[in-house]
Amino acid sequence: MASNLLKGKQILAVDDEQDLLDHLREVLDEHGVEFDSVSAYEEAIQRLASLTYDLVVLDIMGVRGFELLECASAKQIPVIMRTAHALSPK
Repeated sequence: MASNLLKGKQILAVDDEQDLLDHLREVLDEHGVEFDSVSAYEEAIQRLASLTYDLVVLDIMGVRGFELLECASAKQIPVIMRTAHALSPK
């Protein structure tokens, strides 16, 4: 059923970890997703300004994720925020 929901959707992923982007592409390709990925803030801003997406997946660290969140939100694009960094105990 997930394949039907995702098929033909356009998703942008922004992360400075290429292995994560490769893994996402591999998984989402199986579901017919049109997957676009970039690893730098500047590229992401350009894509968000010129293209339309159904979902944006943002890394919080390394690519200025909170600034990109503002841009995606302004275009009313749903966003998933993620990070591989663990929280440090207080």
